[in-house]
Order: sequence, then structure tokens, then C-alpha cells
Amino acid sequence: MALLPKNEKGSIGSFFRSRKFKYGSVATALTAVFIAIVVIINVIFSLLTDAYAWELDLTDNDLYSISTQSKQIVNTMTKDQKIKFSVMYAESEYPSPFVDIIKRFAALSENIELTFIDTVANPTALTSFGEEFNIAEGAVVVQSDARLRVVNFEDMYSLDDTTGAISSYDVEERLAAAILYVTQEDVPLTYFVYGHGESGYEAFKSLIANNGSDVEEVQINQLDTFDEMAKTMVICGPMRDYSETEIRKLQDFLANDYSYERNLFYFANPEAPKLPNLEAFLAEWEIELDHTLVLEDDDHNASTYASKPSEAPLYVIPSYVQPEEEDAIDLSADVLCVVPYTGGIRIVNDERNTVDTIALLTTSEGSYAKSTDAIISGYGKTNEDLEGPFTLAAIATKSNFTNNVEQQSHVFAAGSVAMLEQNYITYNGNGEYLFNIYQLMVDETELEVAGATKTVASAYMTLDETTTTWAYILFLGVIPALCLIIGAIVFIRRRFL
Repeated sequence: MALLPKNEKGSIGSFFRSRKFKYGSVATALTAVFIAIVVIINVIFSLLTDAYAWELDLTDNDLYSISTQSKQIVNTMTKDQKIKFSVMYAESEYPSPFVDIIKRFAALSENIELTFIDTVANPTALTSFGEEFNIAEGAVVVQSDARLRVVNFEDMYSLDDTTGAISSYDVEERLAAAILYVTQEDVPLTYFVYGHGESGYEAFKSLIANNGSDVEEVQINQLDTFDEMAKTMVICGPMRDYSETEIRKLQDFLANDYSYERNLFYFANPEAPKLPNLEAFLAEWEIELDHTLVLEDDDHNASTYASKPSEAPLYVIPSYVQPEEEDAIDLSADVLCVVPYTGGIRIVNDERNTVDTIALLTTSEGSYAKSTDAIISGYGKTNEDLEGPFTLAAIATKSNFTNNVEQQSHVFAAGSVAMLEQNYITYNGNGEYLFNIYQLMVDETELEVAGATKTVASAYMTLDETTTTWAYILFLGVIPALCLIIGAIVFIRRRFL
């Protein structure tokens, strides 16, 4: 007995042989297989992305990309060096931009281990590294077998003074500096001197610290001995003179029992009075301060930072002077330096002296200089002004030979302490340039993390009323209508296959 009438058997058989079944079934099967493949690929790449930070950075300023300098620092790690990043916060609640950058950084090497620690569930983690480390929630602890450095959360970003929004991410720069610090065999120490009206060195101090040096603020009259790791001393814009005893300590620091290998940065303040003892000390290094204010008459050599056009000549863009030695480090910067409110530096070569002094930053021939007394009458050029070019920065070198090995001490002098302001250090070439000088003098490492700060820049497109109207019509009317029409056509064609 037949299960179905003959005509119904024929209709079912005809259906399975019809174009509707053939094309419809194949399309359905292909669609299902395609969706399954996409889901599987998405799962695989999601796992790989979480493990290795495989993500594309499509931001204009490579906000989430790791710079070449940081990669070089990580690549210098030996196979035996292990680094541990401990983020003192739950990963799910940590701001995603910070998580992305930290994961990308940790993925640079198998020797870097990354751990997120929920300090709410495990509050003792904040003190587990030792009571001497003041570790707060959100900090990243970078640890090696030799030492550790704590990167506080508030140090990994900067805020816009006007809006209060995040203006830049410093995560990569801080982590690279921490790795450089914890992996070095010996960490140099830099003294920043205060007690004589010195000021304006905070940004420069951060630059030095971020590039693998310990830093310490000191009063030189209270230093009975110098730390054996102290390589550099920085004096920024003193307004009062040093005593003869303090000058002898400067001399002793640089002489280092005739072993040399010590260095000094001196940034003058043009508004300071004459400082006889300090200036006599600099003269021993063939450097004299002009006690003038240098200005530029050429728009190409003056920056436009001034709020008033009449003040523009004060913001000098100098030319770099490269040492003649073939193997000399490149003493320049990818972005031009800006030297505001600068005095002149005079080099007084003395053939009887054992000092070799050269200019490093110079002005154009159109520059001019006014005495600090004449500046009250205005910044405009007059017949009484001194004519350029002028030297704005110089470096002096003393050498000694011990067991046929040359040892050197250096003094770098610049006419402007204002060139150390945060904006010039971060957004102009000043930071890169000064670090190159530091690198030349200290000669510890050629690695550099200066400039790894990622600025958060927003791009805006302004549309007039007509353009806005057409944009509404296009995106809310035309495009949805086209999608509906195309969908209807596809549905009708498949309905009658």
C-alpha cells in the first residue's frame, strides 16, 4: 500500500529536482558553512589578539603603536633577563587605552610577563614588594632580578589645562624607561642643584629619569662626598652666586680625583645679576656669559610662540653645529629646537689651557643682542645693538689619560633656562637635543625613550547648513532606501526560482 498518492509522490520528487531546491539548498548550506568559518576564525583571532595584542592601530598619530626606540630597548634584553609587569588593578576595570598599550608592549618579548592584580580582592599586593615602595592602585610595577621601578597611574597620561581631558598618553615612554632602568648593570646618578634660586628644571629632570638615570635634588654645600655613581650635575638659572667653598666642590666633582668622567649642565638666566664666582668657574672652561638678550630679525629663525608680534624675536630657532669627529654622535634633533629668552655665550679659547670648547647652537647673521638694561626700551632692532651671529650653547671638554685610556669631563652651557620648559622639551626638539648632549657626555647607552609620548589629537570637519542637509538625506534617506530596494529585488527573485 502506497504511503502517498502518486501525484503527491511526483510533486515531492519534482521539488527535490527543482531549481528552487537546488539553488536554495546550496545557498543555505554555503551560507551556514560561511558563517561557521567566520565564527571560528573570529574566535581564533580573538584568542590570538588577547595573547599577542594583534590589533591594527588606525589612529592618525599611531596612538597605540609601539615606537622604534622602545622596541630597541626591549631587543637589547638578554635571554636571561626576565621582566615582570604587575598592573595593580583588575583588568576588566582598567581603562581600555592603557590596557591596549601595556599589552602591546608586553607582547614585544617572551621575557616580559604581564599580570593584572585585583587589589580589592588582594589588598596586600600593594605592600608585597616592600614597605619602602609607595605603590598605589593603578600603578604598574616593572621588576627584574636586579631592581624594580613603580610607574604610577597618574604619570602615564597628561591632561589639557583648558578642558581637563587627556591630551597625551605617556604609557609607552614610562614603561620603556622602567625597563631601561631595571635592566642596566649600573645606574648613573644625576644631581640637580638647588639653593641659589635655581628653577625650571622639572621637565629636564623627568627627561633624564625617563632615560634610565637616578636623579636627586641636592644642595651642594651639604654634599660631603659624591656618590660613586654620580655622573652628572645640573645647574638651572641660579639667581645668587655660589660661595668659594661651593665652587671648589664643583671643581672637585668634575676632576673626580683626576679620573674625570663627570659632567655639568649649566643653563643661565639672562635676568640674573652678574655672578662673579660662578662666572669665574665657567671661564676656566673657556665659557663666558654675555649678559645680553639675543633676538632674531629673520622670521625663518624666530618661532611664532609669542602672544604679541613684537615679542616674536625672543623665540630663537638656532642652527645646530655638528662636531667634526667622524664617529661623533648626531647632535641635532628631528624637530627644531626653540630657545626663548636666551643670552649669548662667548667662547674664549686659551691655547695655554687644556680645555677644548666648541659652539653647539648658533644664531643667524641677522640676529642682534641687547644689553639687559637696554631691553626696557623694547625688542626692536636699533643701531646700538650688537650684531650676530651669536653662540647660544657650547660644550667644553677636559681630558686626562690613565693607563693610556682617555678620560673626559664636560661642561655644557646654554644661555636660556627657559628652553627647559615642558612644552619645548616635549613638543619641540629640545628634549631630543638635550638628551643627545647627555648621551654624548655620559656615554652610558645609545638607547633613548625620549619622544615616546603619544598626543591625543582630535580632527574636526566643519559642515555648512546645506552640506549638513544633504548628509542627512543621504545617510537617513537614500542609503536606507537603496538597501530596502535591493533586498526586495533579491527576495522576489529567490521567491520565484
